[in-house]
Amino acid sequence: MQIWNTEELPDRDQFAYWREVLCEAFVTLRPERPGAQGAARFPSRVTAYPLSTINVTTVQSKAHHVIRGDAEIRRASQEVYFVNLQLSGRCRYETEGRETIVGPNQFAVVDSTRPYFLDFMDDWNVFSFRIPRHMLRPLLQKPDCSTGICVSDKHALGEITVGFLKSIAMQRGDLPAQAVETLAGDLVNLTALALGATEEARMGQPQSVRRGLFSAIMKFVETNLADPQLAASSVAAHFGISVRYLHRVFEESDKSFGQVVLERRLVRCAGDLEASDQSRISDVAFRWGFRDISHFNRSFRQRFGFSPREYRSRQ
Repeated sequence: MQIWNTEELPDRDQFAYWREVLCEAFVTLRPERPGAQGAARFPSRVTAYPLSTINVTTVQSKAHHVIRGDAEIRRASQEVYFVNLQLSGRCRYETEGRETIVGPNQFAVVDSTRPYFLDFMDDWNVFSFRIPRHMLRPLLQKPDCSTGICVSDKHALGEITVGFLKSIAMQRGDLPAQAVETLAGDLVNLTALALGATEEARMGQPQSVRRGLFSAIMKFVETNLADPQLAASSVAAHFGISVRYLHRVFEESDKSFGQVVLERRLVRCAGDLEASDQSRISDVAFRWGFRDISHFNRSFRQRFGFSPREYRSRQ
């Protein structure tokens, strides 16, 4: 892992160092500050981590422009794509005659062999994935029309891809070595599908889609555990798939969808019981989506070996 941090330098030197950081962490780029802010502070940070042949980078910075023009391409002609997932702030992309604005939970791709202009309009935070061009380009149906296009989590495939990218970036240091190659391949495949993959790529990537979908479903479940209406049918409808396919996605895990939801709810309830002895046990159960206290008590005992009341007293 590599880390660059401009805050370790005097204010007047921070942006000059940032120019060097961008070129070292990414490709040759020309950053520019809007307005006359030459000596102002420019706190920024980059953390880079390898994932097989892909580089996963976290970037936090202030509003400014980043340019890769013909001069920068001639100076360093690396052939890579950058998949930039916006976490906060907005960025305006200009490339191949296209212009789009990318906001939080959206991503766009740029090609290092072609000129582009990035206008980070606000203070921003981005997950950036550097993918060798030869890995992604052959999978794209229209590669020259795939850069500078905003992909949002408002649609099923976009949500799956955004969720998968976030999971990889946030857990990159904890991934088992034997899974890194597969996960890197899934990342490339899902990105291609979200941008518009060739028919051959679409037919050959069911496992990547299923793993990405599983990750997105797990995130959705964690976010909606408190909803008593959370069920296979509602989750399947959210992702635009059949209930049958939803259950197939969970076949490779050691628990069914229903078992996963029950387990996560019980763990949340146990955490609340440990944290406080003030809440009524029924309130804790209802808070995390249980509708039947008898079912909750029975399931809790099966999971932890004690009734909820006994569990709380032991804590």
